[in-house]
Amino acid sequence: MATRRERIRRGITTTSWCITGTPGPDPASPGDPARSMKGWRWEMHVNRRAVRRLGRFAAWVAVSLMAFGSYAQEYSPIETLKQRDAALRALDGAATEAVMDSLVRHAVVSGFDFERHSRISLGRHWRERTDAEREEFVAVLRKWTESRALDKLRKRSDRTTYDGEETRGSRSLVRTTVWYKGTKTLVDYKMELKASEWLIYDMVIDGASVALANRDAFYKKISRTSYDELLNILRAKTLEIE
Repeated sequence: MATRRERIRRGITTTSWCITGTPGPDPASPGDPARSMKGWRWEMHVNRRAVRRLGRFAAWVAVSLMAFGSYAQEYSPIETLKQRDAALRALDGAATEAVMDSLVRHAVVSGFDFERHSRISLGRHWRERTDAEREEFVAVLRKWTESRALDKLRKRSDRTTYDGEETRGSRSLVRTTVWYKGTKTLVDYKMELKASEWLIYDMVIDGASVALANRDAFYKKISRTSYDELLNILRAKTLEIE
């Protein structure tokens, strides 16, 4: 019988997402009161236990294992994550809040391949954008992620185990298990070697890809309103968090 991790990685566990951003009923689901609530939020269905924690883990995991930017090719992908985690833990409790915020911002920008992450998140709409629009989207998504990290990353994991890596050429998948208050979460990092540095471009948290979850949400928002409205929502949420 397949283990839970194997079932997740085979795609048996799936997730669907949507964004709501304006009051009023959803034309696709006129009888659904959840979609008529004012404001903007994520809705998550299927594998509820895993997806319920996806937003929280996506925020702090993205930073807790990306401290001090990128590491050179002398480190394997799994060693890169271990080095970053150890570096941040060395400062945990010793640095001021302002210093930690600065480290978080630096880690989000330098340890993550936001162009590739943005390309996956936007999907076919990326191909429709001009070079200038792509640069703008990457900047907005980076700022939004940075703000979410600062808002949510006050908690640290109790323990992280590194369960192995699968590397083929310039791509790698690093498998980890994160423990927090007695609850374990499977976190896989998709990494790519660029300019002799291993960068993270996506995370799969209990079977749910952050980039693909973004894509589902962004597609639905664009289809219901427009691409410009999606940007406006991301900007507004960034300001709200800050």
